[in-house]
Amino acid sequence: MLKKTTVAIALASLFCVNAASAVTLHEEDNGDYISLYGEVGVGGHFGTNADYNHDEFYDTKGYVDDSFATLGVKGQRQQYIYRLELDYQRRNWLGGDGEFELAIDKMYVGYIFDDNHWIELGLTDTAFDEYDHYGDFTFNKSVETGEAGDQENTVKYEAKFENLFYGVSYSYEGEHKNGSPQGDIVNGYVGWKTDFISVVAGVETRGGSEGESKYGEQKLAGLGMRVYITPDFALGFNGFIEDEDLSTRESGDVHLAYETFRNYGLTLSSKYDLNESWEIIASVNHEEYEGWDVESPNYDYSELPSEYGKDRRWGSVGFNYRPAKDIVLSVEGRVGEAPEAAYAYARMYF
Repeated sequence: MLKKTTVAIALASLFCVNAASAVTLHEEDNGDYISLYGEVGVGGHFGTNADYNHDEFYDTKGYVDDSFATLGVKGQRQQYIYRLELDYQRRNWLGGDGEFELAIDKMYVGYIFDDNHWIELGLTDTAFDEYDHYGDFTFNKSVETGEAGDQENTVKYEAKFENLFYGVSYSYEGEHKNGSPQGDIVNGYVGWKTDFISVVAGVETRGGSEGESKYGEQKLAGLGMRVYITPDFALGFNGFIEDEDLSTRESGDVHLAYETFRNYGLTLSSKYDLNESWEIIASVNHEEYEGWDVESPNYDYSELPSEYGKDRRWGSVGFNYRPAKDIVLSVEGRVGEAPEAAYAYARMYF
């Protein structure tokens, strides 16, 4: 009831704003402000393939719609900051139903210590979530790192300097995106950015659900890199390694017999800017999950072996067209053991 009430109040507040002030709602000379922002996107996945679908889609068919909208308000009052963001999205993941849902994606308050340090408290991105795809230039993103994403009950600290940036977060009683408990979650990152090369390394650990769900303890490390060979041509790398404990047996509602599964993934990508409006992007990708390997001692023999075996490899090539700075038209084709043949999207931001 609280969630529905909060959504209703937030929508009423946001849409009562005069359209003439749809971006900056209020601004003072001392820097305090209130602003409205958002995104509307229409598009989706074409030619989804049941043989290569791990957990990407609730169903495999000719077209899976992935249209999406975001509406948010953020602001600052003295040293205090706040943000409320609503997402309208499809439940497209495996186990979902493909229908739209309206959800609160972010709801936090924070404090800015100075120009370089700040904290956030509430429902927000965990620290590593912002950089888990760093070095992957594809619009739809390729290999999923599997970090915690947005979490409630989160305390996050971040810092940013001319070249160095870092952050750490703690989430109390974290949850998987499907709502299953995962235990307390801690993650963080450290990065270094220059005009030629930028590198970000991140780590995550979770305490596990202690029998409440299939998710036990976990340790994850990720690395992302961008190298600008010329101002118009860049190469990217993104990879992760993960040890995840998963339950292999249940007794009533209690999950038992947690075993450790090792997972890997990496993406090599490139981006070439033809001009200010057009960019060409390509990638090659590899994923390997121990749970897919029929020779693993922990393989679940109640499931049929995957068509792709213990790993998946695929490539992609596509383009982004930006007729204006706040409009993106993206098309990407994929070959190999990819879960879909193509992806196309049109997004507008404000």
